[in-house]
Amino acid sequence: MIRKQILLLAIVSVIAAAGGYVLYRSTVVQAPPPAQAGYMPAFALPDLTGAERLSSEWDGKPRVINFWATWCPPCRREIPLLMALQAEYGEQLAIIGIAIDDMDAVRDYAVETRFNYPVLVGQQNAVDLGNQVHPDWIGLPFTAFVNGDGAIVRVHVGELHREQAEAFLAEIL
Repeated sequence: MIRKQILLLAIVSVIAAAGGYVLYRSTVVQAPPPAQAGYMPAFALPDLTGAERLSSEWDGKPRVINFWATWCPPCRREIPLLMALQAEYGEQLAIIGIAIDDMDAVRDYAVETRFNYPVLVGQQNAVDLGNQVHPDWIGLPFTAFVNGDGAIVRVHVGELHREQAEAFLAEIL
């Protein structure tokens, strides 16, 4: 009798575990497919006006793609450098800010900052893009340096400084 109860308990446990696993797998949101290794993935994110901007807009041009947030002090400190680089390199280079943040917070910050480069905003979709660019990133800011062919040449984690930026730009220009 005890053997039958143990066997029945084991069978019920296996069925419950299998059912739980099937339920789990059916409700997990799958991450977007990975980009071609070493290349900037395609993306579409809204800008500060709410207009969707496609990554293809910058195809063929070297890009500096900066992931940041308004609540991140090092992110805020490096923005003047990015704006200076955009002013200096103008047509040779596209600097793109991707704020992993709330649209209203970024719009408010943009009023005082007066960005001279496009700022795109996303929350989970920007996090997913960040994971494709630099898997397992754990903090902001981080910046991808992408050549004109779309290859990610370097990803810098942490606040970017002038000397570093100049060296990385030499690799993509």
